Amino acid sequence: MIPCDLMIRSRWCLPIAPDPKPIERGAVAVEGGRILAIGPAADLDARYLPTAAFDLSNHAVLPGLVNAHCHAAMSLLRGAAEDLALDAWLNDAIWPLEGRVVSAAFVRAGTDLAIAEMLRSGITCFADMYFFPEEAAPRVSAAGLRAQIAFPIIDFPNPWSSGATEGFHKGLELNDAYRDDPRIGIAFGPHSAYSVEEANLQKTLMYAEEVGRPIQIHLHETAEEVAAAVARNGHSWVAQLAATGLLNPALQAVHMTQLSDADIELVAEHGVQVVHCPTSNLKLASGICPVGRLAANGVNVALGTDGAASNNALDLFAEARLAALLAKHLGGAAEGRVEDALRMATLNGAAALGLADEIGSLEAGKQADLIAVDLSGPALSPVRDPAAALVHGPAAAAVSHVWVAGRCLYEEGDYKTLDLVGLRRRVELAMEGCG
Repeated sequence: MIPCDLMIRSRWCLPIAPDPKPIERGAVAVEGGRILAIGPAADLDARYLPTAAFDLSNHAVLPGLVNAHCHAAMSLLRGAAEDLALDAWLNDAIWPLEGRVVSAAFVRAGTDLAIAEMLRSGITCFADMYFFPEEAAPRVSAAGLRAQIAFPIIDFPNPWSSGATEGFHKGLELNDAYRDDPRIGIAFGPHSAYSVEEANLQKTLMYAEEVGRPIQIHLHETAEEVAAAVARNGHSWVAQLAATGLLNPALQAVHMTQLSDADIELVAEHGVQVVHCPTSNLKLASGICPVGRLAANGVNVALGTDGAASNNALDLFAEARLAALLAKHLGGAAEGRVEDALRMATLNGAAALGLADEIGSLEAGKQADLIAVDLSGPALSPVRDPAAALVHGPAAAAVSHVWVAGRCLYEEGDYKTLDLVGLRRRVELAMEGCG
């Protein structure tokens, strides 16, 4: 018998890769924060002697979800600007409001609130892009999750910097501070091609290549954005970024609702990562990312919630369901398979963030970032297909356990690393004056 730290036995294990087929009455053995083995529970019980064990007879165990794009602290702006299109939402409502209320304390409280919501719904890793990233990173570290923290680069003054030059300076200092952190990676976050001048986009690429960090950018979010690019440059922003070298496998292009065949060819040719945010895009009437066309061209497509100000929720299971339904709407009932939707929410997200070797699937050697979902409730029963239950049922509300690197962070309503009572008070204080 081989000793191990932890054994998680469940009714179903969904590895995602290399074989997406659920393992009935499966188990995962964990040692040193990594997956030691996965397979039928009877086989693992015959080989491993765990120090601790969870027996989850009504549950599905799967990799932790990867939210590939959000603005965590904007949880405090939930509901602040409703029923607006993107341009009015940003320029008339959100940016003026942020200029009045966003501070270091605001970001600390808002990030913790987002972490609590994401943990509760099975998200173990998220990509954040917001002001005061040096405040968000320690909150992630204290809570025990994984995150990519993208520091904002924008040409005009904002709550965090006087412009792009100061943003680069602060962001590179942040990168130095987290250079060797096992759970937090730093990224460059130019807001968009239209809000960052060409010289600063070139600096972004230069610095990112020098320090070996990815770039996340909002791109082709609306038809108006693309039309303005064509009027200004004679071609789309995708074509413009391709000409300047910014299209590459380290670029995470968020939204991408407006893509011509030529744009898709460029994205595929350069190995760009695409992040689909279906709820936010529909809520702001921005459009629909053509996931089927991208996937047919070999493009990796991940899922993001965007911020709670444009979504109202940080629920990646809901995004997976909506992504599947939109795929059916665009391509027919055979599209939007539940296996593809789950992969977008897990392994594709890990790949987009450059973490596919570490997380995103239940494979020996990977980090033990896992979640358990109780499928015994009325809205999820009976279970004929656990993947379908997770994608098309209310799975986020049924998440019972969350582990990151083998450490249990959430169990049956109990947050192991968060003080919800203190958080509520800090949220109240941060909300004073928000209106």
